[in-house]
Amino acid sequence: MTTTVRWLLGQRDLDLRLIGGAAGQDRDIDCALSSELPAPHEWLAGGELLLTTGLRLPPTAEGRLEYVRLLDRVGVAGVGFGVGLGFDDVPADLVEAADQVGLPLLEVPLPVPFSAIARTVLDHIAAERFDQFVRASHTQPRITRAIIAGGMPAVVRELADAIEQTVVLLDRDQQLVSARPQPVSADDLESVRSQVGRDPAAASGVTLTGDRVITVQRISVAGNVFGHLAVIGRTPLGDLERVLVGHATSLLSLEHAKPGQVMRDQQALNSDALTLAMAGPPPAAARNIVLRAADRDGRVRIAVAQYSGVGGAQQAAAAVAVELQNHWRPVFVDQSGPEVVVLLRGEDQRSFAESVLAMVGRQGARAGLGTVVSVDDISDSVRQARLGCAVAGEGEVVDLAAQGSVLALEPVRQAFSGAHESVLGPLLDHDRRNDSALVETLRGYLLANGQWEAAATSVGVHRHTLRHRVDRIEQLLRVDLTDARTRAELLLILLSDPR
Repeated sequence: MTTTVRWLLGQRDLDLRLIGGAAGQDRDIDCALSSELPAPHEWLAGGELLLTTGLRLPPTAEGRLEYVRLLDRVGVAGVGFGVGLGFDDVPADLVEAADQVGLPLLEVPLPVPFSAIARTVLDHIAAERFDQFVRASHTQPRITRAIIAGGMPAVVRELADAIEQTVVLLDRDQQLVSARPQPVSADDLESVRSQVGRDPAAASGVTLTGDRVITVQRISVAGNVFGHLAVIGRTPLGDLERVLVGHATSLLSLEHAKPGQVMRDQQALNSDALTLAMAGPPPAAARNIVLRAADRDGRVRIAVAQYSGVGGAQQAAAAVAVELQNHWRPVFVDQSGPEVVVLLRGEDQRSFAESVLAMVGRQGARAGLGTVVSVDDISDSVRQARLGCAVAGEGEVVDLAAQGSVLALEPVRQAFSGAHESVLGPLLDHDRRNDSALVETLRGYLLANGQWEAAATSVGVHRHTLRHRVDRIEQLLRVDLTDARTRAELLLILLSDPR
């Protein structure tokens, strides 16, 4: 419990009595001192309990009102007025002034020495600070363990629980990384961004906005700013809260400045866990690792990108890792051949996937987003992401579910996928026996909507070669590809099983 005027009045052995300024009883007391100066406000900094016998109190009601107003203006916590020396009772006009301003005015009986009040206040402040030290010594290890077990979002959660205020983590682009214990409102988030925007390089800052106090700490290493940690509450941070916020900020800075080999080892471990999860429900150990990438509801989704070659995919995987780090995200990336698989939060939309997969547009690749799932159902998200990737055009990221595609419906996908072997069997057999590419040619032709020039470019052959292959496809499948319904059915069958 903090040392307030209300607490001091509760110390019965002092026999103090509140006679004015009741509205200010919750003011914090930093210290207690006595002064008989006619203008004590000139020597005070705020938070003091001023003890006086009124020996040099202004003689008029107007002067006493100004005396109280000036004490209130510098932030004095309250006034203890000793009776029985200069005054038998506290002057009525002083009481009236205290009520008007809201500055607590306490009557101190003659037998109570000012030193007893000062000692009581100082002893309680010392006990309170020791209690804060003990609480900090217990809480700091929990925050440290949190970053080891759950990464940066776990630190934000643990800090928010410890200080009982909303904690927000922003990346270097002022994008939201995490907010605890509940989602941050749009207005509060804008207030945090506004404070950061005024001076992004400032180490810390405090802003009062309406009924909110926003405290922002810069997260940086060697002058490089990686993000900002903000605390949103109704009151300024106390000593304990500032210590814990500083500790969390230091941990986040160290986390972002990990040695390269440690970071690479962590990413390799994450990749192995992702590979296990892609094959089916992961073992418990891998599941706990993958959960680090989940949103607050434990959901994830997969993004799959296809590149023209292995070299391009390797470059893209490295670029994706850097982009995720810039957004304070754990790196879960699996690169196999020309394919790159990325694990995202369930709440991530296509715009975020596009920013992370920026190499898609530059390399003419294509990508797809999978469904939002639990970590036990990642394989389902992988299948739909690959399906979206197959549908995507060059440089495009496709989210079938968001676009309302029928292929996002599992029964529809299964129905068309079941027809893959039976309908396309002759082409598949021909490709296996002759090492040809009729299935890929059919896919390119259909995706180009039967446009010969575009289809030939997509498949990478001359127009005449394309015409020869399409004739052969029509013969093997016994279909007419000039028929729109036939083309639509074949395209859906191809896209439903994008292997």
